[in-house]
Amino acid sequence: MGLFLHAVLFPGGEEERCRQALGRCAADPLLGLRPAECRWRQCARGPAALLNDGFTGPELLAARMSFGLEDPLMVLFIYDGDFWGYFLWQKGAELDRFASQPDYFSPGNPPAEAGDARAVGRAFSKTPALLQNYLAPWRPEKAGRRAYAGDGAPAGDCWQMADFMGALGFDYNSFQMERPAEGAVFPEDKPPKLEYQQEDWLRRGPAEPEDTPELPNALNDREYAWTRARLLGPAGEELRGLLKEGCYQQGVDWLTKALQTQPEEPSLYLLRAFCWAQMEGSGQGRSRKPEMDRDLTQALEQEPDNVWILRARCPTAATSARYRRHIQDLTRLIELDPENQDIYLVSRAYRLHWSGNDDGARQDLELVLDHGNLWTVDLTYLCNQLRLGL
Repeated sequence: MGLFLHAVLFPGGEEERCRQALGRCAADPLLGLRPAECRWRQCARGPAALLNDGFTGPELLAARMSFGLEDPLMVLFIYDGDFWGYFLWQKGAELDRFASQPDYFSPGNPPAEAGDARAVGRAFSKTPALLQNYLAPWRPEKAGRRAYAGDGAPAGDCWQMADFMGALGFDYNSFQMERPAEGAVFPEDKPPKLEYQQEDWLRRGPAEPEDTPELPNALNDREYAWTRARLLGPAGEELRGLLKEGCYQQGVDWLTKALQTQPEEPSLYLLRAFCWAQMEGSGQGRSRKPEMDRDLTQALEQEPDNVWILRARCPTAATSARYRRHIQDLTRLIELDPENQDIYLVSRAYRLHWSGNDDGARQDLELVLDHGNLWTVDLTYLCNQLRLGL
């Protein structure tokens, strides 16, 4: 699932004025801002807000709010779980901006420019030397390195943003410590642990829900990839050697060349998607999720009922435009793989909820609860969001 997250920091700000400034921006429907679903915290350096799911337009929001406030403000974002960045404004003027993954959308967009540690330090009354390591664009040679000792996330991990917030005096984890207010929405891949009421439906499972099991699929299972590579016969011997040695970029090159003469061979597309997935998040440049998605789709055209490919295709590009296709894939998986139907039902309920079909989402969740076999964080989180059992 893709993660789109936005937070606003108001160093030195007065909370009520900051709330009012944010509320005024809700009049613009293009932003998708719903103040009642935003969560506020008073942190060491000032108030902060975690914005509602579905919000768009961090740069526009930063600019508009800055006209009504004396103190600086920073709008931080995580884009599709791939990279993070911010916009820093004060009194109608941009002070700085930063994006950790250059060239993500196209060459020069975002630009490969470091953030201005001095400008940020002045805005937050922090020493620039304690911030500048966060503000270097991600490069392959820095993959896996943490900006400072004690950080939780390295370069290449979008949750480096939380470490940066901590360095500024704003604790991201404080947003996850309490039961959310009615209507609050959280990032889907890190839902909070909630203090649930002990209703009958909650007694179906253990006291603490478990993480949703990750089913093996065409992108994460090496044995399956090896099996598909063997199907290529003697012609695939070189590829099998590359996979064995972990030479995935060379594997992509080999497969791309092979597809020029065998464009209808599903294993070639599937194995190229597998190679892209192994390089994801390892400092190999921009995200290859679009390429993975296209290759998996090509393989499915030849093998439309392949459970391994259907499982893999759902989370590779989790944008609103693809929810309908995800729902179709999960519906087919429920038919093809009934042993894991409860996991698919919860995943489908997420997509239905995001698409505005809460009635359909509740029906799926009620089926899972009636079966009484699955008890996960995702299930309990969605049930609370949709008020099932309350």
